[in-house]
Amino acid sequence: MIVNSKNAFWFTLLILFFSSLFFSPLTASATPERGEGPIEKSDVEDDAGLMNRENITNFNATTQDGAFKIFLDPGHGGSDPGAQANGLNEKDVVLDIALKTKEVLDNEYAGVETKLSRSTDTFVELEDRAKMANDWGADYFTSFHLNSFDGTASGFESYIYNGAVSDETKTRQLHIHTYLGDRLEVNDRGRKQANFSVLRNTAMPALLLEYLFIDNPEENALLKKQSYRDYLGTLTADAIADTYDLDKK
Repeated sequence: MIVNSKNAFWFTLLILFFSSLFFSPLTASATPERGEGPIEKSDVEDDAGLMNRENITNFNATTQDGAFKIFLDPGHGGSDPGAQANGLNEKDVVLDIALKTKEVLDNEYAGVETKLSRSTDTFVELEDRAKMANDWGADYFTSFHLNSFDGTASGFESYIYNGAVSDETKTRQLHIHTYLGDRLEVNDRGRKQANFSVLRNTAMPALLLEYLFIDNPEENALLKKQSYRDYLGTLTADAIADTYDLDKK
């Protein structure tokens, strides 16, 4: 069949127009908690002066003995498995990472107290996670998650709240993200911000970590190894200790 070149040109433009309407570019997004719905996210803009304006020694602990209180929140749990791929549930992997983070902070560092939102395979409502941290008077909140998309995306990213946040929140994210990004041999997807419930409802600086993509074959294989989960937990503990300048015991 012979197609008139002029008609073919306009037909191609028409196809491109409707494609832009119905098939917008797909981007990987953080795995939301059950009932949280779609989450709008964006990159955190680099601020070259941030580190100079805020010295970590200016951020004081809330406890009388000067210990920093770190709240650790493994996402999902119980009836909410989180993302799933190739035999793995997000809820199980992030629980292992958080437990190791607590173990290392408790046993290897001085001047820190830790508390978990869950230590077993149980479901905790989003608002209750934030309330637990608020009621405890935590200095810092860290939520543990994995990412998922379509099997092709990969890497690590971190989130802070996309509303008004303190300079300390931005500084801690920069410290911890950089520490992990420099040591994880995966794609660094950057520092981001989003309207996650646990970031929005916590009264202290808060960070949500998306370690790897559970549906990426290579990263899934890593996450299946207990030794790698322990490695992620140890790195996270060391990153938190680094931003708080904690001494080894």
